[in-house]
Parts: sequence; C-alpha cells; structure tokens
Amino acid sequence: MAISVHFQGRRVFRAVLGYGVVAFALLQIIEPIMHGLHLPEATLTWALLALAVAFPIVITVAWLTGSFEGEIAPAGWRHAWPLAAALAALLLGAALFLYWRRAATPPPPTLVQATFEGGIEEYPAWSPDGKNLLYVAQSGLSRKIFRKNLRTGQVAQLTHGDADELQPAWSPDGSKILFVRAHDVSLKLQPGDMFGMFLNGDLWQFDLRSEKETPVLSDAYNPAWAPDGTQIAVDASWAGPRRIWVLDGEGHNPQQVTTDSSEEVAHVAPRFSPDGRKVVFQNIERTKFDIRVVNLDSKQLSWITNDVASDTRPVWSPSGKFIYFTSDRGGGWNIWRAPVGPDGALAGTLQQITSGAGQDVEPAISADGKQLAFTTLRQNADIWKLPVSPQTGLPTGAPDAVISTTREESRGAWSPDGASIAFNSDRGGEMNIWIHSLKDGSTRQVTTGPGGDFQPNWSPDSARIAFFSSRHKRPAIFTVEVESGKLTALTPGDSIDAGPFFSPDGTHIAFQSDRTGRTEVWVMRADGGDPRQLTQVGASGHFVRWTNQGDAVVFRCPCGGKNVIMAAPVAGGDATPFAEINGGAHMSFSPDRARIMDVVQHRVLWVSPVKGGRPEKVFEFPDPNSRIDYPVWSPDGRYVLFDRQRPEGGDIWVLRDFE
Repeated sequence: MAISVHFQGRRVFRAVLGYGVVAFALLQIIEPIMHGLHLPEATLTWALLALAVAFPIVITVAWLTGSFEGEIAPAGWRHAWPLAAALAALLLGAALFLYWRRAATPPPPTLVQATFEGGIEEYPAWSPDGKNLLYVAQSGLSRKIFRKNLRTGQVAQLTHGDADELQPAWSPDGSKILFVRAHDVSLKLQPGDMFGMFLNGDLWQFDLRSEKETPVLSDAYNPAWAPDGTQIAVDASWAGPRRIWVLDGEGHNPQQVTTDSSEEVAHVAPRFSPDGRKVVFQNIERTKFDIRVVNLDSKQLSWITNDVASDTRPVWSPSGKFIYFTSDRGGGWNIWRAPVGPDGALAGTLQQITSGAGQDVEPAISADGKQLAFTTLRQNADIWKLPVSPQTGLPTGAPDAVISTTREESRGAWSPDGASIAFNSDRGGEMNIWIHSLKDGSTRQVTTGPGGDFQPNWSPDSARIAFFSSRHKRPAIFTVEVESGKLTALTPGDSIDAGPFFSPDGTHIAFQSDRTGRTEVWVMRADGGDPRQLTQVGASGHFVRWTNQGDAVVFRCPCGGKNVIMAAPVAGGDATPFAEINGGAHMSFSPDRARIMDVVQHRVLWVSPVKGGRPEKVFEFPDPNSRIDYPVWSPDGRYVLFDRQRPEGGDIWVLRDFE
C-alpha cells in the first residue's frame, strides 16, 4: 500500500508540474492572439478563471487514474491534497500577478492599413460601434462619401451626383451622416491655404435608412456631433470672420460660441469634448496654426498650443485625457497629443504618436477610444513656370518644373533681373527663405530658424528680401540682406502683419495688417518707420501690388461679400475701384501694367485687362487634383511662375492600443 501511495503521489506531482508549464505557456500566447483577432479584453479574464477552475479537476483525474492501479491509502489523500491546494493557490496567484502586470503595462500600439485603393482616400469618420469607417474618395470627376466594413472589407459608395464632397461625420445613434458638398458641380472644395478654411460648400445630411440626401446649412464646414447627438458644431462665416457655431441636432438655433479681437483670425474644425461642454478647434492667423478650447458655458477661450509650430485639425479622445492633432513640430506632419485636465486646460508635455514620411492628417477616434484613424497623404508643392506672350498673357508653350523636390517649395518671386527666384521651402526642416539661380541651377538658404518664413519679395536693387514670419509668435514683417543674411524685424509682432511688397523705388513697403481689428492695407518706410493705414474698407487675399508710378497700392476689398479690386492712394484719400478681373487674391501685373494674372478656385490661370476687354482663360492642368497658386509674372513678361501642388496618393491607417 505504501508503494501504491508513493506512485500516486508522483503521478499527482507530474500532473501539477505539467499543468503549470501548459498554463504558463497559454498565458504567454493568449493575449497576442486576443489582440490579433480584436477579441474583447474580458477574454483574458475568462481564460484565467478557466485555468484556475481546471486545476483541481486535473489533480483529481490524476489521483483517480492512479487509484485504479492500486489500493487508495487515506494517508495519501491527507498528504497529497494540501500540496495540490497550495500549488493551485500559487498558480492562481502567479496568473493574477501576470494579469495585473500586463494590465498595468498596456500592449504596444499596432498600426494597420484600412484603405488600399488607388488614388486618395481621406477624411476618416467612425461608425458609433467602431466596425465601419467613412471616408472620401474620387468617383468620376468629384469626390464622394464611402463606407467600409473593417471586418468584412466590403466598401459601398453612399452619396452620388457630380458635386464634390468632404468631411463626413456619423451621428452617435448611427442613423445619419453629415457632410459638406460644393455649391455646384464646377467647384472643387479646397482650403484657401493648406490646412486652412474652406469655401464654396454647404452642409448636407444623408439618412442611412432611406438613403435620402437633404441640405441642412449653407456655407458651413467641418461638422461635428456632440456625444449625445443633441448638438452640432460647425465653422462658418455667417456673421463676418470664420468662427465656431453650435446648433441643435436638426441644424436649427445657431449660436456663435467663439469670438476674437481680430477679424483676421479664423476658427475652424471644431470637435466636442466627451462631456459635450467644451469644443476644441484650430486657430488660424495667416500661416500660424494653433489649437484652442472654448468652454460652451462661459465662452472662455484657452490655448493648448501657441508657438511657432503648425498644429491642425484637433480631436478630443473619448477618455477626455488627451487632445490629438496634426503637427509639424517634429520635422514632419505627424499625429501628436496634448494631455488635458477636466477643465480642458493643458496638463502636461506634448507627445508624438506617429512618425515617418508622409503627412499624417485628419485624426478620428472611435467612440470606445480604442481606434485612431488618420490619413497619410503623399504630396508636396513645386514651383513651375508657364511660357506666355508678354503682350497677351496667353500661353506660348507647355509648363515645366523649375524647382522640384520631395518637400514643399512655394511662393516663388522673380528677382528684378529675372536671373533668380526667391521662395519659401521646408527642405531644411524649417520653412525658410531660399534663392534658386536660373543661370547655374544652384540653390542656397537665406534665412534660418523656426517660425515659418513665407512669401518673399525682392527690393528693386536686389539687396534685400521682405517676407513675413511667425518667428516672434505672431506673423510679422521682416527683411533679410541677400548677401549677409542679416535679419531685421520691421513690425512689432503684436498684430498680424503679412504680404509685404516693395514700392517701385524701394523706399516703402506695403503690407496687410489687422492692428485696428480688421485687415487693412498699410504702408511704411523700408526700414519699418512711419507705418500708416491706407484703407478703411477691409482687405483680403494674399497679394497687394503697387501702381507703376508708386502712387497707389492695388488690393482686393471684400466689400460686403463682393470682391472688388481697388486702389488706395499713398498720399491719402478714399480707395477707388481699379479694375474688374477674374480672381484678385494673387494678383500679378504684366511688366507694362496693362494686364493682371491670377488664379481662380486654385485651379485655373486667368489674364484680365486693366482697362477694357474681357478676361481670358490661360491654363489649367488636366488632372483635377492639381492645384495652382501664387502666379507671378516675370520681369520680361515671357513667363508666369506658380505653385503646383498635387497629392500623389493617400491612404487611411488605423492605430490600435494607442492610449
């Protein structure tokens, strides 16, 4: 009998040891499998309980199996079961410790590609259950709203028609979708600047049950639902400058919830906090992009970012702990997050979430906070030139690239002798001023440092270049000596000053400023002295220009919603209408000042006579995704320089276990 008990004890010991090895191995592989198959987090808890319950069963089976081979000794039970119970408690304790340790240290984030089609898929938006994803993709000549089931991979086009569409938002109850549709089929929805505010669109609703499309609001953009579905936030210019508005769930009873001290500042891209009591949005001051929060009860505004980096398209995480956004503060456009407290104020150091090439934009987080979708765009801007007739401005040949890299090259300006081009580029990491020689093809950097240097303009003697920059927090006017690189600040930096242009004799600089609360045309000496306001009617667009005699500054006036090209006398007096042209935001005179070249809808170059005659279409790319900006006529009139920006592709990616 002693021998029987001895062998039964050995059998139980082997069962305990074997079970322990198997249980440990299962715990090591269950969690990776669980996350790979996207099983619920409770799966691991159930696995631990199953292992604990199974242990005494295994011991019992081992003992009973041995009992058939010999006499069962009561003494054996008295010694074996306390050992089994101790080992069971030890195993369960180890399993619980392992579970606690892994719960305390979350698994690393996983990144999966959600769309694979050719072309560009952008503007992701989650279904309430996190199983489907809305996005925008090309369909024919326009962009439409698509839905993809992430489990089955099935894709369905939801909206139809010829008008361009963007910015879908799924209602919390899953019944309808808001989106922005272009006014008419001839328009492509584009921001005024990259990551800026949109124009020429209306808010529509798509009912998922009836598949009916109905208009909701005119001239409203970036729709966002409150978490409970009772409110909608949009950005709109219904009462002047672009601001954030909140309406009820049907799109009625609009209330403006943000204000600012300057009409030059724009507020766009609102997103609600998880409690629905705050809204985060993007603040735009020309080329300076920051993140702000408004408390809907008090209307108090607070800054999340306010520095030289560009931060765009924020979204609040459902946990309420972070605000996610796109930023270039790491050298490329990636997803970052800002820790925030219950009051919506910044509560820690900014953290980078994604890295690598491409532009990671438009973050969207599922309602359960477990999935972060974003678009990775592959795009850049190059500088091209189009040969034209000096007499008519019409093309005499095909355009070709002058400055082309994988980075952003933009806002080129001819030197007075036409031998060089000054431009802003981020090829060195920061957006600075560079000069490209057309004689030998060499390129050299003129300015350095963070803040973003934009829109260079040469002095008539080619000794200096004027530009605007946010290196002192707000956009201000600077000059740099071409040979020495010496930098001089001409405006104080406590207002938004942009778009500097030298007078024909080089003694003065005209620019735009909001220092009186609204953007107007100002003029100062070339050293920054004696700044004077020239207009009282408002100014808009990117460029102002001087008349050939230097006695007036030509600008675009918004004039109550109807853009008018006007001239403001430098000596003083009221501005008067100057010419009727197509465009006005990027005006460039022909050398004889008889014609103005400009771009319309960021796609089509037009030339307009200053006196008499009709505007004529000059050029557009056959590719509808190619964008044209900042045309500038060469000093000899034989070329027009312009930006060409074309997305090379874009896909939607999903990041899991990111928070």
